[in-house]
Amino acid sequence: MKFKIAILVLCLAIPLKNIAQKPAKKIGWKAPVALGLTSLLLYNASSKDAQSTIYRNNFLNFSTKLDDILQYTPAILNVGLGLSGLEAKNTRQDRARIFILGTVIYVGATQGLKYAVNETRPNGTEHSFPSGHAATAFFGATLLAKEYGENYPWIAVGGYTLAGTTAFLRLANNKHWASDVLMGAGIGIASAEIASYLYPKIKLKLNKSKSAWNFEPQIAPNYYVARLNYSF
Repeated sequence: MKFKIAILVLCLAIPLKNIAQKPAKKIGWKAPVALGLTSLLLYNASSKDAQSTIYRNNFLNFSTKLDDILQYTPAILNVGLGLSGLEAKNTRQDRARIFILGTVIYVGATQGLKYAVNETRPNGTEHSFPSGHAATAFFGATLLAKEYGENYPWIAVGGYTLAGTTAFLRLANNKHWASDVLMGAGIGIASAEIASYLYPKIKLKLNKSKSAWNFEPQIAPNYYVARLNYSF
């Protein structure tokens, strides 16, 4: 069964890679909308009962913390490839700025929904919907696909495979419902799309401004900070 799930994750990664390679002139809504609608369709007692049965029959003694690490691997891979000198779509500075803008969007969306909905997790704890791990992983995978997917398609496939594995492990660890990880994935992809679309417009307006603006991103392992200076 686990082998079948691994094949399914890989099969899903390939079409998501193709969607994310579209230019930033348009926001790719197909994948986020499809994931969001599927999440809402599965947001019911019957689906939760079915998932609980699958968990008891197949993953009752399963436990791993790998998902806590894997959620960041697409973003880490993006940074590593940039440092290696591999050709990307945007400059290193622009990639950092898009990353920070998108992070603000998806963290705000996931945390806001977690506390607004306050869904109970399968293991009985709070704030299940949506999955922050899935949002983080799919956000990073989408940015990775946008930067390198056109010239290096298997990098994009690898990013989405890591994201899909993260989402699956959240289910196998009994930390989330299927509706949680699907909505989280949709939010992550949408946030990357929105940030990639908005950033060039923001950059253009700042460059046209007569005032002296300086936008400086700072990225560390445990936090993301952006400093905006205005000189007059």
